[in-house]
Amino acid sequence: MPRVSIIIPTYNCASYLGRAIDSASAQTYKDYEILIVDDGSTDDTKDVAMQYGRKVTYLYQRNLGLSAARNHAVANASGELLAYLDADDMWYPEKLERQVAFLDAHQECGMVHSEMSIINEQDEILHVRFYEETKRDVPQGYCLQQLLMRCHIQPLTVVERRSTFDRVGVFDDRLLVAQDYLHWIMIAAEGQAVGYLAEPLGKYRWRTGSLIGNRSRLLEDYIQIFDILLHEKPIASRHGDKCADVLRARLYVVQRDLAYLDRTQGRSESAKRRLANLIKEWPRRFELYVDLLKAYVPASLLSKLRTLKSHGL
Repeated sequence: MPRVSIIIPTYNCASYLGRAIDSASAQTYKDYEILIVDDGSTDDTKDVAMQYGRKVTYLYQRNLGLSAARNHAVANASGELLAYLDADDMWYPEKLERQVAFLDAHQECGMVHSEMSIINEQDEILHVRFYEETKRDVPQGYCLQQLLMRCHIQPLTVVERRSTFDRVGVFDDRLLVAQDYLHWIMIAAEGQAVGYLAEPLGKYRWRTGSLIGNRSRLLEDYIQIFDILLHEKPIASRHGDKCADVLRARLYVVQRDLAYLDRTQGRSESAKRRLANLIKEWPRRFELYVDLLKAYVPASLLSKLRTLKSHGL
């Protein structure tokens, strides 16, 4: 029975899938299986996967989304460790070797992640050490409050214990793009430490048209995550009111950001509704009334005002 199960969900990603599989097959650590879940692709995904024969286990499902695809793979996995690799990303050869050794040495950690490189659609490296170069605060240790503030963990860098997954539960299929963020939070909420290796072990691909590039969709997921944590999985009773205060503060900021995006992208009626709801919850926040006033100003006039301001007029 393989010790590591490599989980590769894919949807219409045939042009990149082979490179992801090759990077998994090139690992210096060899005790693994590769499970590919085709989430209802309409391109040549199956043909690409079949070229690898017994090296991979190919699973098909109708288009149910990324969470369902990952959960499907985990349900069929036999390893005690789960390594996540999206079909358009790649690994460095030493990834599994480094992270398996780390988890063996740190039993308090339910998962471990790492620094990563950024590549473009042509596999060219844009950032060698993305977190370091962009000075991001990377979650590690017992880091629940840190995770509630931000999510600087990418799935392609994660190896998670199967026992931790079973304890925390499956990826939430109501979330379109940020289901991994909620999963990491719940690991920390269960009292598990988060390990981190400050060397790039994965290559995350920036490409046009990806879901993660849709900021409005991402913010919508964040709102749902904070609502889930405040109401469905209330963590304040277990971790103190400070965590609930952080969640409410983030909920305010994200809702306001989403109203701003609505307004600047021409969805003024949606912006007005969001701001009206925010004012009901936070009636003493003066900036919300300013935002609401701007939502009633035609976008063309706001553009002219910004131009005048930029010219010092």
